[in-house]
Amino acid sequence: MSMEKEETAGTGHPGRSVPAAAAETAALQGTLDRALREHQAGNLERALAGYRQILQRQPGHALALHMSGVIAYQTGEYGESINLISRAAQRMAPDPGLCVNLGNALQASGRITEAVEQFRKAAGLAPGLAVAWNNLGNALRLQGRHGEAVEALHQALRIDDRYTDGWVNLAIACQEKHDLPAAIRAYEQALALEPDHGGARHMLAAMRGEQTDAAPAEHVARLFDGYAARFDHHLVETLGYSMPRLLRAEIDRLSGPAAHFARVIDLGCGTGLAGVEFRPVAGHLGGVDLSAAMISRARERAVYDELRVGDLVTCLAEDPAGYDLFICADVFPYIGRVDALFAAIAARAAPGARFAFSTERHEGEGFALRPSARFAHAEGYLRAAADRHGFTVQALRTENLRKQQGAWIPGDLVVLQRRRDRG
Repeated sequence: MSMEKEETAGTGHPGRSVPAAAAETAALQGTLDRALREHQAGNLERALAGYRQILQRQPGHALALHMSGVIAYQTGEYGESINLISRAAQRMAPDPGLCVNLGNALQASGRITEAVEQFRKAAGLAPGLAVAWNNLGNALRLQGRHGEAVEALHQALRIDDRYTDGWVNLAIACQEKHDLPAAIRAYEQALALEPDHGGARHMLAAMRGEQTDAAPAEHVARLFDGYAARFDHHLVETLGYSMPRLLRAEIDRLSGPAAHFARVIDLGCGTGLAGVEFRPVAGHLGGVDLSAAMISRARERAVYDELRVGDLVTCLAEDPAGYDLFICADVFPYIGRVDALFAAIAARAAPGARFAFSTERHEGEGFALRPSARFAHAEGYLRAAADRHGFTVQALRTENLRKQQGAWIPGDLVVLQRRRDRG
C-alpha cells in the first residue's frame, strides 16, 4: 500500500489568521503521521481512528480516504474499500499504489475485469512496479487467461527476481496451465528464497508425491481469501458440491425431523453454505474459518450468531462452551492427521453430541496427500481415530464429493456420536 505523505491544505476559513491555519495544518499532519505509523505497525483500529479524525475536519482528504480504504480491504469490507479508494482517486493525481489497492478490492469483490484494468493502469504508470505485474498476473489467471498470466508474472520477476510471492503465483499459474515442470521450478525458486514458506513447501510436496500432516494454516487462509468472491458459484455450479445439504439430510435421518441442537458450530464455515442448511435446527450457531474474506462473506448471510477468524483447534481450545453438533464440510481435505482436531472436538462435545464431516476417500491405508494438494482419508483410519477419541460411527458412506477436471471425486460422508461414558 502507498504510504507517501501528502501535503494537507488549510481550510481557508474567512477571518482565520495565518498562524491559526498553519497550526491546524501542522496538527492534521501530525495526526496523519501517527496514523500511518500505526497502520504500518498493524494497529488498524488506532490507524483508522486517526484517518477518521482527519476526515471529520477535511472530508475530501485524499490520503486519509485512500488509507481508510486500505484498512477496509484488510478487514474484509470490500465494498467500503472500493468506495473509499475510488473517492480518493477523484481527488488526487493518478497513482500506481492507489490503482493496485483499488484493484485488490475489486478482485476480492469478484469484479475481476475491473481489477485487471486497475492493475494494467498501475503497471502503465509505474512499469517497474513488480506488485502491479504480479497482481495483474493473478487476476488474468482468475479469468482463465493463463498464457497472459504467466507472462505478467514473468515480468514481475524480471523486475524483482527475489519476489517470493511472485514465484509462488507463477507456480500456481503454471499448474493451471498444466505445465508441471515449470510449476515445480517456480516453487523451488520460492523455497530457495524463503525456506520456511509453508504454502510452497506443501504444494511442492504434493507434486512430488511426498506426505505432510496438514496444509499450513497461512496457505489455507491465503487460498480462500483469494477464492471467497467466486467460492459459492464455482463450488456449487461448476464443481457440483452439495455436501452441506447431504450432511443435513443425514443428521435429519439419524435424529428425526423434530431434532433441535442447542449449540452448533460450523468448523471451516467458509461462506456459510453449511450454516444455511443447519440454521433451522440450531439454537445457537457459531462459525470458524481461517480466512477473513470467507468470514466476511458468511457474515453477509446473517445466519450465524457468532463468527470467528482462526485455526479450528485453537478456537475450540479457547472456547469454554460445549456443543451438541459439530459440522466440518470440506475441511478434511486440508488436514491429513486428524487427531488434534478430533481431540479438540471431543473436549467440547456434550455427551451424545454429533460430529458430521466429509472427506475425500482414500482406498489405501491412513491418509494421503494427493497431487491436487488435498488430503484423502481411508475409512479404517477414520474409524480408528473416532474410537480413540471417544466417538462411535453412526454413518459412513461414499458420496460424490465434488468434481475435478470434470470427473467426480468420491468422498465419505461421516457422522460420529460422542460416547456418553466419555471413554
